[in-house]
Amino acid sequence: MKEKRDCKIVQDLLPNYVEKLTNEETNNFIEEHLNGCNECKKILENMKNDLNIDDSKRDNREVKYIKKYNKKLTILKSLIIIILAVALGTMTYFYFEMRNAYVSAVEKMIEMVTDGMYPDTFYATIEEISDSEVYGVKEIKIKGLNINDINHREEYYFYVILDNIGDNFKIKWNGEDIKFEQLKVGQTVAVYNYGDISESEPNNLTGVRMIVVLDEVR
Repeated sequence: MKEKRDCKIVQDLLPNYVEKLTNEETNNFIEEHLNGCNECKKILENMKNDLNIDDSKRDNREVKYIKKYNKKLTILKSLIIIILAVALGTMTYFYFEMRNAYVSAVEKMIEMVTDGMYPDTFYATIEEISDSEVYGVKEIKIKGLNINDINHREEYYFYVILDNIGDNFKIKWNGEDIKFEQLKVGQTVAVYNYGDISESEPNNLTGVRMIVVLDEVR
């Protein structure tokens, strides 16, 4: 159990480790784990090959942007680690059944960073999906989880243009595209917002381009 949990933590931290943004204590933890885990070591090697890091040629502005983005991810991941440590006994089933979905969400973040795209990402529960369809548009209302930073714990809503699904809007589960009809009230999702948050009641997300379902889809 501990080894699997350590693998999940290390795999979440590897993007920051590759970018040399982790501190010495975190580096020691990662490297000690890598010495005894071939699976995580292989993921690290693949990540280095994909990212093709060349610090000497990296643009200064991009470095600052990535550091700011990864700082937010580090805070979020630290909160997740604390919650997992406290609630591990009650989340065993959830972890084993859903870990592929979480890994897929992290891999998608890495892919987006590689492509130069930096979304504002947070976790939420779907509260409402509009029954009616107006001009091919659906409204989704979500509630940010307490594991997010304080700015992402409110109720939010956003609109989905059904014709855009698959092109400008993605719905994914376990690394695969799924249909809008597979979204259900109560599901936990990762929300990738590329726009602003318009203050209203609830807040309006203006640039949601992808959601990843973290629960099992039936």
